[in-house]
Amino acid sequence: MAQRKYHTVTVTPVCKADAAVDDADVLFNPIKIPGACPRDAASLLKSAVMVDTDDNQAAVDLYFFQVSKDLGTLGDVINITDANLLLAKPLGCVTMPALSSGVGDYILGNISTLADIDLVVQSDGDDNDEGAIYVAGVATATKTYAASGLVFTFGFEVL
Repeated sequence: MAQRKYHTVTVTPVCKADAAVDDADVLFNPIKIPGACPRDAASLLKSAVMVDTDDNQAAVDLYFFQVSKDLGTLGDVINITDANLLLAKPLGCVTMPALSSGVGDYILGNISTLADIDLVVQSDGDDNDEGAIYVAGVATATKTYAASGLVFTFGFEVL
């Protein structure tokens, strides 16, 4: 069977729940994005969709890594050491936009989209779960989230 050129992966991170997170607080630590890349190859992260079932209407900073290393304690400011950050093999960062002009507002929640990202990603060659990368989230505003209040769908193009 031929490999598809484009594919999506949907993940639901475990967010800091039951208390507000502040700007620059860890909202969720790395979660696996399985199958982001084919074996021994790279992909382009083309797009990201964030469904916010808590209706927070706030931007979220996303940090992409080859290896899972916690950014810190949920609800506290990022405190990963330089050494652990390098071990995580960072791939890049993007900001999921806040809801603007009502586009994506479905009353009880909202959907935001980031298109044309074009971030090259590749899984760690030493990882047993070939093709996986990881994403962590950092809050950009003081908001309260449910544990499963955010759902992300990432679109990839195989290189």
